Amino acid sequence: MNVETQSSLYNKFKHLLDKLKNKEKPPVVFTLHELNCDDTKQFFQVTAELISSGINFVIAKQIDKRMWHILKQQIDIELKSISPDVEVEIQQFYDLRINFLRSIIKDLTQSHQLGALNNDNEFRQFLANLYCYAGELHEHLGRRLEKMNQKPKDNYKIADLFYNKAISIYPFQGKYYFLIATLMRQFQDTFNAVCNLQKAYFAQIPYNCKENMNEVFEINRTHFNDWAKHVKPASELDRDTYLRTFMVYLIRFNTIVFTKIGFEELTQLTNMFFHLQEYFNIIKTNVHSDYKQQYQLLLKVIMMTNFGLHNSITTFQLKTVQEINDNDLVRESIKYVFGLYVNSLDFILKYLLQNSMKNLDQVPPVTFLQLIIPIIYYLYDQPLICTYLLSAYPSLNDKLAQIFLYSRQNLYQAENMGTDLFQFQTQLNKQFHNFLFPFEVPLVGFTCYNHVLQTFKQQSSIYKDEDSQTSIILFYVCEQIIQQLPGIQISNVKEPKWEQEIPKELIKKLIIIDGMNVAMRYGQEQSQVAKFCSQGLKCALEFWVKRGHDVMIILPDFCFSESEISKKKLTNQNNVNKLPDDVKLLLEMKNKGYAYGVPNWNYDDSYMIQYAREKGGLILTNDRYNDHIRALESNIVERERLKEWIRNNCISYTFLQNELVPNPDQLKRI
Repeated sequence: MNVETQSSLYNKFKHLLDKLKNKEKPPVVFTLHELNCDDTKQFFQVTAELISSGINFVIAKQIDKRMWHILKQQIDIELKSISPDVEVEIQQFYDLRINFLRSIIKDLTQSHQLGALNNDNEFRQFLANLYCYAGELHEHLGRRLEKMNQKPKDNYKIADLFYNKAISIYPFQGKYYFLIATLMRQFQDTFNAVCNLQKAYFAQIPYNCKENMNEVFEINRTHFNDWAKHVKPASELDRDTYLRTFMVYLIRFNTIVFTKIGFEELTQLTNMFFHLQEYFNIIKTNVHSDYKQQYQLLLKVIMMTNFGLHNSITTFQLKTVQEINDNDLVRESIKYVFGLYVNSLDFILKYLLQNSMKNLDQVPPVTFLQLIIPIIYYLYDQPLICTYLLSAYPSLNDKLAQIFLYSRQNLYQAENMGTDLFQFQTQLNKQFHNFLFPFEVPLVGFTCYNHVLQTFKQQSSIYKDEDSQTSIILFYVCEQIIQQLPGIQISNVKEPKWEQEIPKELIKKLIIIDGMNVAMRYGQEQSQVAKFCSQGLKCALEFWVKRGHDVMIILPDFCFSESEISKKKLTNQNNVNKLPDDVKLLLEMKNKGYAYGVPNWNYDDSYMIQYAREKGGLILTNDRYNDHIRALESNIVERERLKEWIRNNCISYTFLQNELVPNPDQLKRI
């Protein structure tokens, strides 16, 4: 907008302001009918035009606030002077303000095209600030309603959506992350509050929230001490608790690193990695259902750890390996970062090798390969840390080298499918330098990834095509970055086994154990009388787990309850042999994520068959499920399909000298 046009618009705006300022207003409570007048409509139009004209956002926000101040200057919304229907008035007033902003955002989005995601992109920054402003209005409305003892409705959730939208448009502004962190604190979500406070602190346009971070850390320190007094032994934890326990330890670790208080406690936090390993063992068997949530959680954990380490290095201004060795806090911090890195890389590598086949029931291998990006980008960006880690911990070098070799194998395979290898490499290189890929976007805007992104990105437009080419680019990125890490040694590392080289017995299948059937059969083998023997389930579980398969034991719910079993013994003595003899053993398997219950009044066979069919699993059972087949008499086609499926996907078995012996002919299907 030129100076003459802006001056003309400003004069028109001033003229309308003066006209509205002298206009008679209702004496006490603002009513909405005034907004129907022609002058007010024109006032909206001119204000929207001025805000959208390319002026500084601070000035735009002042103009917006002034406009709404004029429109409500006679309103007193303090509790002492409000009318009974003031809640509706306030809600309507805020709705008008937010809808006004939304209309400006919509017009701006339609008239402008978002360009490259650069730090100096003024339009992106302006648009993101408008989203943030709308979020602040929703949050402010929620607080107003709370002060009036009213529920904030969905205002906080909507505010969170607006803040996240602002971040997606312009991820360099620390204030956006801080606003989300305050909401997370209000929701008592300590983990995400800490994550976002750290992002605010390490953003390229940082938000000074060190005091807020220390406050959250202090709250967590108190919670950690209380929690540590009552924490159960790891063997007694259920599968959902492993990750939460690890996060409690992780936040405590970050608290020590950021505050420099409690250094003597670091040695007590080594148990955190046992919980992480157990968590990885569990999600490998349950990764199909919620892998996107698992990926996001693990990404936050890795980012959080990188920020903690980066804080230590920048605080002490260390420049040599010897300075790291001489600083106890930094040296111990790096040791814990290594623990996270090597556990994560080990999990990812094993998952890649065991799931590289194209199976519709499997999560694409590249999903978890993306978690390597924040690790290798940080190591590239921080050569001192990288050199120290790779020299002090050779196992980390080996894991990274194996990821490199795995990526190179995939690239060779892709190259062999093409006709022009030179063109293939040229295209990958061009995309690598000209686009931000989905796995890179979470790293944009933070100081500890600046160097690597500026080095490799000539432009930074977001790559929108989600086809297989993205997977190939991911392999290319891993190959290019890992081989350039300072101190990396690749030549002497053994190549990871490629899919066709993996022994057949190591290719994982889902094995569902018919708990009642197997336990009763084992009891019969032991005593010549059919009775429930829990040890048989342990034998079957160990057989399949040792061969690397995912295992689920299905039992009715009552099998895990001593009280339920006692009641059944009193009420139905004829079926005592069908009741478990060792509930403690069954609970142990359940807590480790192997045994699962189904409602007592339901037919457990139906659960097993349905789940196995959906997930491509096999059922260990001697039951032919004839009653299940007979139930489909009226549907001949489905009945024949089920009979065929049972014949091909159920494994019969016996026990010989306390060992499970599956049918050898059926075992060939695995």
